[in-house]
Formats: sequence, C-alpha cells, structure tokens
Amino acid sequence: MVCPTVCRTVKLFINEILKQVMSNNFVYAGIDIGATNIKFGLVSQEGKILYREQRPTLVEKGPEPLMHLVTNISESLLYYAADEDYEVRWLGVGTPGAVDNREGRVIGSCPNIPGWEGMEIGRTLSERLNMRILVDNDVNLMALAEARFGAAVGYKSVICVTVGTGIGGGIILDGKLWRGANYTAGELGHISIDMNGPECRCGNRGCIEAYCSSGAILKRAMSKMKNNLTPIFEELLDGSPENLNIKKLFMAAKKEDEIAVEVLNESAEYLGIGLAGIVNLFNPDIVVIGGGVADGGAVFINRVANKIKEHAFKPATQNLRVTRATLGNDAGFIGAGILGEMII
Repeated sequence: MVCPTVCRTVKLFINEILKQVMSNNFVYAGIDIGATNIKFGLVSQEGKILYREQRPTLVEKGPEPLMHLVTNISESLLYYAADEDYEVRWLGVGTPGAVDNREGRVIGSCPNIPGWEGMEIGRTLSERLNMRILVDNDVNLMALAEARFGAAVGYKSVICVTVGTGIGGGIILDGKLWRGANYTAGELGHISIDMNGPECRCGNRGCIEAYCSSGAILKRAMSKMKNNLTPIFEELLDGSPENLNIKKLFMAAKKEDEIAVEVLNESAEYLGIGLAGIVNLFNPDIVVIGGGVADGGAVFINRVANKIKEHAFKPATQNLRVTRATLGNDAGFIGAGILGEMII
C-alpha cells in the first residue's frame, strides 16, 4: 500500500511540473450551466477573464435540447480559443445537482432543471469534442474559483453558498474540495429549517431554498403587498407588480420601503439560521456568499453574518469571516476551467 505522504508528494510534484510546462498561451476553458443562463469563457493562468459570454438555458425545452445547446456552446468556445491562438488542454463544465466527477455524470436531482438527472455530460462532450472533459457540481466550482482567485484566497477551510434561482453549497476542508461519499456534499439549500414550512421543489418542506431563493423571496414580497403597491414600489415598478425582481426589491429596501426591508430581513434571518448549523458542523475559516441575492450588497451580507453569529456556537464564530463572493457570475466557469489542475 502506497504511503499517503508519498501520494501527496507525487501530486504536488506533478502539479509543479504542470505549471512549468504550461505555455504562455495556455488558457482555462469553462462552462457553467445555470437554471437561467449558461455562462462560459476563457481565463488566463493568473485568473484574468479573456473572454466571457452567456446564453439562456431554456430549461423548458427539456434535457436533451439543453445538452445539445451545451455541446454547441462548447464547440463555439473552442473555436474562439483556436482563432485567438489560445491553447486549451481540457474543458471544464459545472452543473447543478450531485455529479460523479469521475464519469462526468449528473447523479442527483436538479429541481430547477427537470429531467437533468442522469445526463452523461462528460461522455457526450468527449465523444463530440475528442478532448478531456471534466464535470463537477456548479457550486463546488464556485468554491474552487473563490479559493484560487477570489474572496477566499489564503483560507484553508471554506464554505461557499450561492443564493439565486436555487441555493447550493461548496465545501473546502483543509484546502481540499469535499464531495462526500456519493458526491452529494454541499446541498445546503435542501437543509430543512422548518418541518412545517413551505414545500420545496425537492419535495421536502421548510428547506432553506424554499425561504431564500430569489423566487421564494419575491413570492413573499408579493404576498405582503397583496397587489397594493407602496409609493416606493409604485415608482420602481411603473405601477405593475409583475415588474418586481430581486434588483428592484433591493432598490426599494435602500429607499427604506417597509415591505422590502421586512422581506429582506426575514430572508437574511432564514439564511443565517441555516448557515449557523453549517458553521457549527464544519467550523470554517470563511463563509463566502454569492449569487443574485448576494448582489444586494454589504447590508444583506452583514445581516446574514449577524444571524450566523447569533445562532451558532460562539467558539465557531470567534474568527469567522462572512463575506460576499468577489468573482460574481464568472466564478462558475472560472472554477470549471481550473478543475483540470485540481483533480490530479
């Protein structure tokens, strides 16, 4: 049996050799499949975005058309790289749901992309593109990106959570991505904080996602308004509740609209309660929050941080940092791109 210390030494040596042999025109290529948009791009070895683009996911068309779209995007991304004389050695892909990263297959349910479970992303793309394809959970890749180039640089134990159409998590322990025994680690959005709470898309009740996803937050705001717009919302929404979105909800809160402030305070408390349990469990150095809801800014993040510290054990939060992700919507495809280095 090979000594673990020897294995780690060999891995470090191989990674060092890879860095040395990478040519100046070598770039990372990554694709991030989201429930709303597919984001993709090229990244330099220093983390600089060289090219980025996105297209609507169009989940309503079904899983097979979506896989066809991902294949076309992959080809167009590689064509662009070739035209710019960039060298691409592998293609990384991030997707919602638990992923068997050895086979590149989605093995967990994806409530926000119906029918996606079981999709053979790795096999399909490798047969079409004839190159090395690496696939992992989208928030795992966000965690890798933030640890390598973003908010979590220099931290060894990191919890990343993305709050948007859905809620997911990525866990890095002692510098290593933690996938779990069956690749399902990090499904933070589907931890129940109220057994009698609202039904979640996953089928359970009271999940964090059922309270804190963008759709859940907007639904709660609409319920409180009861189609009677406050003066601030009347102005922001041009008189129509149908124009409400997360960005405008945060704008209303900044203008001190009572309903907007109440809804966001509730959302921060729900999220903070859920993350407090995670902090108690893993005792991380840092919690990084990304996604569309986190784009509300420092005020929302600080509210979540305060709730974590209020509900978690004091020793677990003594040196804990809670911060907003710095790579934004690029984190997914950046993490996908660097996956080829991290997987060795």
